[in-house]
Amino acid sequence: MDSLDIWPAPVTSDDRGFDAAVQRQLGRKPAAAPAEERAVGSPEVAGPGFQDASAPQDSAGASDAAAVPARDPAGTGERTAAGRPTLREKLTASLLLVIPLISALVVVLSALRFADAHNGWWLGLIAVVLVLAALSWVSVLRRSFARAQRHLSVRLPGVVGHGVGIVRELDVESPFDENGVSDTVTAHLTLRVNPTQGPAFTAVLDAVYALADAEKLTVGSHGPVRYLRSDPEHTVSIETRLDEQRVQQIYRAAAMN
Repeated sequence: MDSLDIWPAPVTSDDRGFDAAVQRQLGRKPAAAPAEERAVGSPEVAGPGFQDASAPQDSAGASDAAAVPARDPAGTGERTAAGRPTLREKLTASLLLVIPLISALVVVLSALRFADAHNGWWLGLIAVVLVLAALSWVSVLRRSFARAQRHLSVRLPGVVGHGVGIVRELDVESPFDENGVSDTVTAHLTLRVNPTQGPAFTAVLDAVYALADAEKLTVGSHGPVRYLRSDPEHTVSIETRLDEQRVQQIYRAAAMN
């Protein structure tokens, strides 16, 4: 990211708090986007929040319209526009519990039969059941994760927004305290945020920096930020989990907005 000449990264970032807020937003029923927003195809980068579950969420090129899943009149088994799981999804999820229960029942009954008959065939049956149950359970689990990731990639751009923050006002606290000189300082930042979609806005946030990095902060410093679309002015935080390519995408999208 240094090639972009952006501001230094803070020492600490409330990633867990932001991710928890994102999950609460995702748990709510998605609202339909206004017609004007759906008509705009501005590029967006989905937020990380969930890093690595973050990978699907950080995809570029999604718009606010993508935040509203289309209905499923063809019965393909995908989630409905209300975000509720379909019957197919419910049945698939139930298999994660049903498969172990049925396998355990078969194993117990087979073990009882083996204890009575001392026939090795029952041991073979137990082995086969355990192998098939493990393979089936892993397969169902992978399908469930893949479906959840697809749903996340659709919903997340409508919950998390990205933009470029520019420092308009800066107040760095003194590094001197009762113990001498602290290695870190708190900076109070007033940012002008140019989002990848929507109007620009102003936000205030505090960030903890290493002393050497705090000295690099100046009015006009800039870098990527993230926020919740439901309350952008009060949920802005400095984005630290994206690679340089995705940061460049944010800069390009913000410049085109």
